[in-house]
Amino acid sequence: MVLLVGINAKYIHTTLSIRSLKANAGKHREQVAIAEYTINHRREEIFRSICEKKPEAIGFSCYLWNIEYVMSLVCDLKKILPGTLLFLGGPEVSYHPEEVLRNHPDVDLVMVGEGEQTFREFMDRKKLSEINGIVYREGTEIRRTAPRQGMNLDELAFPYDNLEGLENRILYYESMRGCPFSCSYCLSSIEKTVRIKSPEKTERELDFFLEQKVPQVKFVDRTFNCNHEYAYRIWKYIGEHDNGVTNFHFEIGGDLLREEDFLLFDTFRPGLVQFEIGVQSTNPDTIRAIRRTMDLGELRENIARVRRNRNIHQHLDLIAGLPYEDFESFKRSFNDVYAMKPDQLQLGFLKVLDGSHMSEVQKQYDVLASSLPPYEVFSTKWLSYEEVLQLKQVEEMVEVYYNSFQFAASVAYLVRWFESPFALYEALARYYRERELTGRKHSRMERYDILWQFGIHSIPKEEHEIWREILTYDLFRRDYVKNPPEFVLPKTEEKKRMIRSFFDRECEKPWYLHGYEGYVTRQLTHMIYIGEYTVDMEILLENGEVRRREAYYILFDYRRRSPLDHGAGEQHLSREEITGTVSGLPGEPE
Repeated sequence: MVLLVGINAKYIHTTLSIRSLKANAGKHREQVAIAEYTINHRREEIFRSICEKKPEAIGFSCYLWNIEYVMSLVCDLKKILPGTLLFLGGPEVSYHPEEVLRNHPDVDLVMVGEGEQTFREFMDRKKLSEINGIVYREGTEIRRTAPRQGMNLDELAFPYDNLEGLENRILYYESMRGCPFSCSYCLSSIEKTVRIKSPEKTERELDFFLEQKVPQVKFVDRTFNCNHEYAYRIWKYIGEHDNGVTNFHFEIGGDLLREEDFLLFDTFRPGLVQFEIGVQSTNPDTIRAIRRTMDLGELRENIARVRRNRNIHQHLDLIAGLPYEDFESFKRSFNDVYAMKPDQLQLGFLKVLDGSHMSEVQKQYDVLASSLPPYEVFSTKWLSYEEVLQLKQVEEMVEVYYNSFQFAASVAYLVRWFESPFALYEALARYYRERELTGRKHSRMERYDILWQFGIHSIPKEEHEIWREILTYDLFRRDYVKNPPEFVLPKTEEKKRMIRSFFDRECEKPWYLHGYEGYVTRQLTHMIYIGEYTVDMEILLENGEVRRREAYYILFDYRRRSPLDHGAGEQHLSREEITGTVSGLPGEPE
C-alpha cells in the first residue's frame, strides 16, 4: 500500500493534490490510501498514525504552510520504517529538488511539477530512470529525468468519489492549469500557457458537488475568467443549476469582466458565488515592476457594479513589500482599495518564492526575506523592517475589526473621525500596542469592550451616545448576547413590557416572525433581539453617513442570516408596529 499524506493549515481545508493522484492511479487506485491531518495536530500523533499503517511508500504534498512540518516527520520515519520509500511533491519541492535530496538524506525521490501521470508510472513500478518528471537517488548520485509534459486536462479523472469524512469542509476543484499573466511573485506565471478542461467535462463534474449539496467549492484556478467564453458558460451553468446551498469561490481578474457577466450576476442567489480579486497595489510603478496588467479604473467600476446587488461576496487582496511601494504609497493603495468597499480586504506580505521572477531580482530590489517558509519579506529598498512590523499590526486590526464582519457599522462610523481608513486601523494598532493588548487572545466581548474604549478616546464627548448605539447594533446583529458588555444600556421596564406584548401577539398570530411557530413569549425573548435605534443603520453601512431619525426598532432574526456576512436578518419596525397600534398590518386580509 502507498500512503499519500496531506497536512492542511486548518481542519476545514482539504488536499486536492493527493486525491487527484489517487483518482488517476489507474488500475492501482485501490492500492493507494489517503491520510489528512492539520498543522495543529501534535507531531507525535501524526507520526504514530502514519507508522501504524505500515505503508510500502509514503508521499507528502508540500506547500508553504506545511513544509517544515513535513520535513520534521520525514527525518524520523525511516527510523521506524527503514524499508519504506519516501517521496515528495508539490510547489515547495519542485523548484529545487536536488537541494531537497541533498539536505534530506531520508527522502528517496521528488516528483517535479504535474504529478498524476508520474505517479501512475511510479505505481506501475517502472524503473525510476524511465519515469519523466522525477529527481531521485542512484547510489550516491542524484539523477533528474526528462521534464514531464502537461496533460490534457480532459484526461484527468475526477478526484472525488464520495464525501465520507468531508462533510462541511471546503472542497477544492481545478478546471485549468497555468496562467496567461506574468506576475513576478507568483509561481503560476512560470507556465505561461493555459490548459482548460472542456466546459462539458467541467459541468459534469460540478454536477457531483451540486447533487451532494457541498457547502463550498473553491476553484484553485488562477484568473478563472482569463478565457471569457469559458468562464461565462460555467457561471451560467452554476446559476441555472443552483441547489440553494453550494457556494462557488473563484479567483478572477476584476478588470476583465464584461457587460454580459454583470447581467448574469444580477440573477444569482445571494451567496451562490464569491470572488477573490488580486489588486496587490494601486501604484503604477509597482504594477509595472511586478509585471501585472491591470486597468485600475475599469477594476474600480467593475467592483462597484458587482457590489450593486449585494449578492456576491468580494474579497480584495493587497501585498505589502512590493517594489516601489514605500509606506506612504502603501497607505494610498490601502485607502484606494478600502474605498472600493470590499467584503473582505486581505492585507498580505510579499513572499519570495524559489522559482519566481521575484527571487531573481531580489538583490536588485534589496529585498530581505525569511530563509524559512513562508519566505516572507523583512524589508525592501522602499520599506524598512520597522515599517513592515507596523503594517503587520495594521493587518491584525483589519482582520479583527473589518474582515470579521462583526463591527461593520462601527468602523463605518469611526473612520469619519480619522484622516483616512488606514489612519483608523493604524490608530487602533497603536491603541493596542500602548495598552499591551497585542499578542493576547481576546474574547469576542473583550474586542467590543476594547473598541468601545477606543471610540470614547477618539471621538467628541457629544458623540458618545451615538457611538454606544452603533456599537450595540453591531453586537446584536451578530448574535443574541445574554450578558452584554457594560456599554449596552439595559432596557427600561416599559420597553420590556412593550416587547413582551409584541411577542404575545406574534405567538397568537405571527405577522413579523415566521418559522417560530410553537414557541411561547418566554422562549422568544431569548431567541429574538429587538433593539431601539435613532441612527439610520442602512445609510451608515452604505455611505458612512450618520443620519438621525425618529426612534425605530430593529428585530434581529438569527435564523435568517445573510449569506454574505452572516449577520442576522433584520426587520425595521416603527413604534406603532411594535405596540400593535398601526392600522393595516402587512399581509392583513382586506
